[in-house]
Amino acid sequence: MIPEALAFLAGILALQFCAELPAVHWYAVAALAVLPACYLPLSRLPALLLLGFFWAALHAQLHLDDRLDNRLEGRDLLLTGRVIDIPVRLSDSGWRFLLAADYMDAGAGWQPFNRRLRLGWYRTQERPRAGERWQLLVRLKRPHGYANSGGFDYERWLFQQRIAATGYVRMDERNERLAAGRRFSTGAIRSRLAARMDDRPDDFPGLALVRALTIGDRSRVDAGQWAVLRSTGTSHLMAISGLHISLVAGLVFLLSRLGWSRSCLLAEAVPARKAAALLALLAALAYAGIAGFSVPTQRALIMVAVAMLALIRGRHTRPANVLCLAMLAVLAVDPLAVLSAGWWLSFWAVSMILYISSGRIGRQPHWWRWGHVHIVLTVSLLPVLLVAFQQASLVSPVANLVAVPWVSLLVIPVALLGALLLLVSEPAGGWLIDLASRLLDTIWPLLAWLGNSGMATWQQPQPPLWTVIPAMAGILLLFSPRGLPGRWAGLWLLLPMLTVRPSTPVAGEAVVTLLDVGQGLATVVQTRHHTLVYDTGPRYSPTFDTGSSVLVPWLRSQGIRRIDRLLVSHGDNDHIGGLRSVMDSIPVDRLSAGVPSAVEGYPVEACRQGPGWNWDGVDFTILHPPANSDLDGNNASCVLRIESAGGHVALLTGDIEARVEKRLVAEHADSLHADVLVVPHHGSLTSSTPGFIDATGTDIALYPVGYRNRYHFPRPEVVERYRSAGVRQYDTASHGAVRVSLPADNQAPQTTAWRCRLARYWRPGECL
Repeated sequence: MIPEALAFLAGILALQFCAELPAVHWYAVAALAVLPACYLPLSRLPALLLLGFFWAALHAQLHLDDRLDNRLEGRDLLLTGRVIDIPVRLSDSGWRFLLAADYMDAGAGWQPFNRRLRLGWYRTQERPRAGERWQLLVRLKRPHGYANSGGFDYERWLFQQRIAATGYVRMDERNERLAAGRRFSTGAIRSRLAARMDDRPDDFPGLALVRALTIGDRSRVDAGQWAVLRSTGTSHLMAISGLHISLVAGLVFLLSRLGWSRSCLLAEAVPARKAAALLALLAALAYAGIAGFSVPTQRALIMVAVAMLALIRGRHTRPANVLCLAMLAVLAVDPLAVLSAGWWLSFWAVSMILYISSGRIGRQPHWWRWGHVHIVLTVSLLPVLLVAFQQASLVSPVANLVAVPWVSLLVIPVALLGALLLLVSEPAGGWLIDLASRLLDTIWPLLAWLGNSGMATWQQPQPPLWTVIPAMAGILLLFSPRGLPGRWAGLWLLLPMLTVRPSTPVAGEAVVTLLDVGQGLATVVQTRHHTLVYDTGPRYSPTFDTGSSVLVPWLRSQGIRRIDRLLVSHGDNDHIGGLRSVMDSIPVDRLSAGVPSAVEGYPVEACRQGPGWNWDGVDFTILHPPANSDLDGNNASCVLRIESAGGHVALLTGDIEARVEKRLVAEHADSLHADVLVVPHHGSLTSSTPGFIDATGTDIALYPVGYRNRYHFPRPEVVERYRSAGVRQYDTASHGAVRVSLPADNQAPQTTAWRCRLARYWRPGECL
């Protein structure tokens, strides 16, 4: 069973590295090859690998076919559909929610439109609830996310969640609630529970965590709580996953078996074990329903269902075979689950628990086995955690040693019982919900102390995939039975994953990376031993900015632990919005700004024209603003010139406009020639005058712009000016992060676009 499951998984994984899906005729060829091969023992594994590849390809094609038509982007569309999850409260009196749309009117009458949409509804007094049916006027766009190394891949997540489009609700009188949720539907029950929990006094910080444990709503967990959970390796406790659903199923199984076996009449009719397994499966199904049947919950439910059905059949089955059957069942239902880090964490964790507990000779004390499991899991999950998040918790064994039994045996039973009672008796249910919150608050100081300790988290650059398979093999060898000689050699197989680091520029070379931060600017310049950051991107809300979501993760993915100089071109939000997150996350030696008054709370110096500096053979010069400048706004932007030892030049211009361009041409004509130009003001008509373009004589133009941004940058007229000058043009919306190396010799600069280098079938992009 194990080889067959791994072969099917390998086929699915192979597809995820493809830039395009196979052509239609290959599906017929694969079917003809797979069917007879399944009956030949020697060809069964290749047949399953092929089957996995094309089964995943079929699902992927169906999801891609559901994506919004390009012609519907940016248009007003009238939709009807049902809210399918608990809406999340936004900071500006709005909501974000999932809508299962069924009909659409784009101006030519109603027509079927079966799509899963992620919508924002801003500045509204309405309150959508799960299970309700609505008519809404919306504007949509195809799934799109920032394309950089290190950060959260929002575009992949949207695809894996089967979301066909994102957008927002327009203010319109036609927006109306068409029907309330069915009273006993899961959506209506979850909405009632959420509303009644909202009515609880906000005296217990743990209440937000109780919401996550009962109804799967993690939107109330604040940034500080998430930081503690991540640093202690206990985030899994706040996600309704295999651990929680297995716990509920296990408790119901044990109690049901005990009660059933005490009745002779019941035991004679149906064996206690089979009856208990069926009741446990129903309990797991109910818990998954209360949690909203999210994708991770569905996976966990399938795993529990396979185990319970094996008990109902009454046949002795090896735990490893049950796990393989569960994996095959999950992948058969959702082969794209492998795109989720949660899938790997759950299956690899269960696999390692079975590996260290099955077929071992001798018995150890319970306390030793419990501690040993957590130590093994901490080491075993390193490959997945470092690839997915570039960090792992070092205090996880201690934190989980306490938190897992406390949450599993005390908090979850009390919280679930309280949630059920809330539906019939709010005082009784509320008392239990408050008790569950108190129980969480009891252990929270310990978790916070562990999480805030200086050595709680180990961070390192994302390891290359080629180091992960040897690392997993090393983990299996390291935790193999004691009698196996050479177990400690597994540590050597772990070393590549822990020691391989991204390459750094050679002496005299500069590498300029324009990050994809949407409609904003963030650029990183690296030399052999130094790092300069130019702008930090926009801030969208009190809880989200591109400094924390893009720039800091990218720096960490490259192994950069310190910024030698952070230069903020001027005070506009799309350039300075992520500053606080960067300053609070990574040490910064020197902070400069074109408009120092725009920086609050940190020591800052004015960015002004003057003598430059040299790092590792690379020259840096500020060309604007002048030393005595009192400019404000766009024209106060710092203009930075970077020249490698090979004489190659990059010019970072911020948001300067025609007036400053004219001055630069007049006063710095000899310094303006550049191989690489970050286009002024995102390609606005106020900048990139013909005289400035001629003076720079650039070969490569980079536009920092957002996908379908409201300003329509870069403007077509500007694009045409650069095209007429024979300039190669890249924009972050189409190409993602763009990396340009300025060599230390006379070789031509090399350009790499992230969406081209890491092209995947679910992520459209352009390659030049």
